[in-house]
Amino acid sequence: MIRSRSGPRTVMVAAGIVAILAAACGGSTATTAPSADATAAPAATEAPAPTEAPSIVAITPEPIAAAVGPNGGKVLRWFIGLGGGGKPEQIAAEQKFAADFNAAQKDVYLTPEIYDNSVAAQQLQVQIAAGNAPDIIGPVGVEGLNIFRDNLLDLKPLIASENFDMSKFDPALVDFFDIGKDGATIGVPYANYPSFIFYNKKLFDEAKLPYPPTKVGEMYNGKPWDMAALRELGMKLTVDKNGNDATSPDFDPENIVQWGFDMQWADDRSDTEATIFGSSSVVTPDGKTAQITPQFTEGMKWFNDGVWKDHFIPTSAAIQSDLLAKGNPFQSGNIAMVGTHLWYTCCINPAPPAEPSFSWGVAVNPENNGVTTAKLHADTFSILNTTKYPEEAFGAVAELIKSPELLTNYGGLSADPALQQAFLDSLQKNYPDSEINFQVIKDMLGYADKPSHQGWLPDYQKSRSPLNALYNKYRTTAGLDMEAELATLQTTLQGIFDEYNAANP
Repeated sequence: MIRSRSGPRTVMVAAGIVAILAAACGGSTATTAPSADATAAPAATEAPAPTEAPSIVAITPEPIAAAVGPNGGKVLRWFIGLGGGGKPEQIAAEQKFAADFNAAQKDVYLTPEIYDNSVAAQQLQVQIAAGNAPDIIGPVGVEGLNIFRDNLLDLKPLIASENFDMSKFDPALVDFFDIGKDGATIGVPYANYPSFIFYNKKLFDEAKLPYPPTKVGEMYNGKPWDMAALRELGMKLTVDKNGNDATSPDFDPENIVQWGFDMQWADDRSDTEATIFGSSSVVTPDGKTAQITPQFTEGMKWFNDGVWKDHFIPTSAAIQSDLLAKGNPFQSGNIAMVGTHLWYTCCINPAPPAEPSFSWGVAVNPENNGVTTAKLHADTFSILNTTKYPEEAFGAVAELIKSPELLTNYGGLSADPALQQAFLDSLQKNYPDSEINFQVIKDMLGYADKPSHQGWLPDYQKSRSPLNALYNKYRTTAGLDMEAELATLQTTLQGIFDEYNAANP
């Protein structure tokens, strides 16, 4: 998910059970949103050596020692933590859902197990290796699914046999989860987090600049709303301590107090950040060959120049500074625009008792070469292929995705149009001083990146490492030859792919 809506972790003791919880996003010190997909976990084919199990949140009314629950139903274990689900209000919603579900019928007894996001993937690996896997996992995004790709059940037969209605979903979202081995369907459409532009109205008003477009194809100040326009606007909204913007010959790049743009919380991955220039993958469709696409190259050069030449994008040091809220730039009020996902609505306001200092709006992504791309994060629930009760597990998943309370707490836009308005209303209620254009959010779903920036790669976790490294290098190092860096990246990835494919013919 996709990216996590969680921030710093705390420890809570309740009824003698230690629970590791994810606190609210306000005040997070991370440079990116803490991962919803457990990005530090080992690959699914390489289970780590068992370690002391992390504490779990046991929310069942009593321990389950047998295969039959207190209501007489078959016990289904619901594993939470690979994505969202660990914030206190989410745990309360999950607890209530399970209690209501178990009271409403006697066929199944659903028992949630909630792990801290930082250890959840490793713990699930331990359980799988020990032959003690849960039945259901979720909410979980594409990255979490990639890690456990070989352990997930193909849902196509169950969708057909259980007459599950897929017609209500956008066809693009239906296809989105056909990403298992050999095209298996490993999730159903659920919570979506499209990306778009968040902008600070206060900074635009101070600069006497019009707000960015809210419809794809609209012009901005008489020019196409494209990546060149975003660069120009970003420079005008970047200001030094003397009030000069980045287009001025008097601008002082050593003393910037306000920046124009950043791709906030983009997984610290160079390819993810560049997706706004167009969808692509660093592996060709054969699953064996590394590639650096033209849009990836163009995007990395644009971002690198934006940091070191045009100065409208902050360096890593600036991101971690007090000026940019030590890792939450948009919340600081000192950056005019960020490109990020819907889940970021968790984290715009500072933690109480601090008050927000500005109102904000949303705009559509700029186009590049006539194409608009909005990278999509999407959460789902999946079923392990070792479950003893696939039909019952699928029935529980069908109920999970219908819960408006869970959806609201996870902060996602439902794939079911009938459930979208309740979430959007709750979102607006949380930000009474900001008039949110919901149509922008809905429209950006139609421009989702395909292939996904989170799509499967050979040895997914190992392949992520050089992509992370390039992001960190260019954000901290001036004067890079980006062409040379990308050539090195391709060589490194090819080595990883060759090693993986040799071991997995």
